[in-house]
Order: sequence, then structure tokens, then C-alpha cells
Amino acid sequence: MMTIFTVPRPFKGEFNIIQRNGIKSWTLLRPKCEIILFGDEEGTAKVASELGVKHIAELEINEFGTPMLEDMMVKAKKFAGNEILAILNPDIILTNDFTEAVQKVREEIKKSQKEKFLMAGQRWNFDLKELIDFNDRDWEKM
Repeated sequence: MMTIFTVPRPFKGEFNIIQRNGIKSWTLLRPKCEIILFGDEEGTAKVASELGVKHIAELEINEFGTPMLEDMMVKAKKFAGNEILAILNPDIILTNDFTEAVQKVREEIKKSQKEKFLMAGQRWNFDLKELIDFNDRDWEKM
């Protein structure tokens, strides 16, 4: 259906928890989404392996070590197995209303006979200092 891609920070401290929560939530979306983690920051390869998602370590960076967005976009398009691409911050927790919204927009775009679309969203900030229990069937409600 869709490929979600991101470039995580090192998986240390609070970033380990919030990024794991976000990326794990993406693996539970239905229909299933392809996920690509870019970069070689500490823990990225390990988390990709644990969660069964793609990892592409090679990513251009600038002189300050900041990942280059253009390189990530080009590589995402090249390696993605889907035509719909979603770039997200790795700490964004998604629920199935996200894929439902993408499907609705895609249907409307097809009706209008357009080929491309761009969706943007707004995040809700909240402090979550622990890993979500994704085995709990009500995790999305909580």
C-alpha cells in the first residue's frame, strides 16, 4: 500500500523509547506498510532487524552531519516497493486511521484522474516515557 521512511537519531535514552514506539506502531498498520530506516546512527541496524524493516545505511550528510533530505527522497523512491511514499519523524505513533485517511485521499485522487498528491498532517505532542505494550489490543485507544 505505502512505504514509510525516516532517518532516526541514535537509539539512546529517551530517543530509544520514543522512536521504538513510533516505528513499532508503523509495523502494525493495516494494510501492511513497507518501512525503511535510513542512516547508520547507533542502534538503527539493530532496531530494523528486530522489527523486520528495511535498513539503508548509506545516506549523504552535510558538513555538520545532518542527513540530506534530497538523497533520502531519491533513495526512498528507488528502493520503495510502493508508489505512495510517506516521510515521517521516527517518534510519530500512527494508528490505522492514518492508512484509512491515505486510502480515502487516494480514491479521491483517482476519481479526479490526477496522478500525484501530497498529504500533510499535524502532530499531537504528549510525554510518553515508556514503551507501549503493543500486545494490548486496546493500545490504540490508550
